[in-house]
Amino acid sequence: MGEHGMSVFKSWNKLVAWAVTTIILVWLGMTTDFGVAVETLKSAHFLPYIPVVIGVCIVVFWVDSVCLVVLFRRFNAPTTLREMLPIKGASYLLNVVNYNAGAASIAYFFRNRKRVPFIESLSSMLWLNFIDVVALSLLVIMATGVGGERIDPTTSSTLLTFCCSLLVILLGTLAYWNAGWNFFLFGRLRSWRLFTTFSKATIKDYGMFLSLRVFFVTTYVFSQWLVMPFFNMEAGLDELFIYVPALTFIGTIPLVNAAGLGAVQGFMREFYADFVPAGHDINGFIDAYSTTTILSFVLIRVVIGLICMRSVGKDMAQDTATEP
Repeated sequence: MGEHGMSVFKSWNKLVAWAVTTIILVWLGMTTDFGVAVETLKSAHFLPYIPVVIGVCIVVFWVDSVCLVVLFRRFNAPTTLREMLPIKGASYLLNVVNYNAGAASIAYFFRNRKRVPFIESLSSMLWLNFIDVVALSLLVIMATGVGGERIDPTTSSTLLTFCCSLLVILLGTLAYWNAGWNFFLFGRLRSWRLFTTFSKATIKDYGMFLSLRVFFVTTYVFSQWLVMPFFNMEAGLDELFIYVPALTFIGTIPLVNAAGLGAVQGFMREFYADFVPAGHDINGFIDAYSTTTILSFVLIRVVIGLICMRSVGKDMAQDTATEP
């Protein structure tokens, strides 16, 4: 596929994502109680909420950047946290489109900064995305084992089945890349540069990065736990360690979410229903909470992105000026 074809493909992906998200938001709007949503916002405690959200975003930003430094040092080129912070921050602007667009932008900036071939940088991001999915699954399985009795049996069974299936895929991946087992015609993948990082990764790498990303996702769990009380919601960490990883995974699906909105909000209605104060309409209450918190996180990340984009832009201009 040529450069023009890739551009058209990416444009269509963005349009589809926004179209599907718009349909979901229309459905949410038609099935919510706006009166309850307004009352929910009126009773929320925004004065302490704002600094907490800002602090949480900064911590998540820093932890994610540290993980990326370790990733690129291991598989691509020497990198420092000072170099990675503006690159990660600038990627937040494309995260407004969807998570995968932001990940690809990191590979693009890294190519310009370190002259690492784009496809190899993208391979590292693709591998990290795979690790993220496995880390999310591990958290759900562990949390279900600890506090699963508080979760609806059908929901718990569905999540466990799905997450265990992902762990089976992990075992297959390890057998393919690390043990040299070929499955059907998949042996050809070994020669594809897009999977360079998969071929380099050792069992030790899987263990280390799974630990790092489990810790990273834990910051998402605590962020929800910290902000819920400002909306008069109460949730146990054991429950959030099941629901938040599941919602995070749904949020990475490119065609059903845009700017963090969309399918995630529909699932939040189901997952967070028990956290709504008694006597309140669940849909209206959860919709007010989800829209406010998601847009708050997006807004703060956009500000971080705009600040970091200035630094990245200056570096790119200097790189261009020094090219022969």
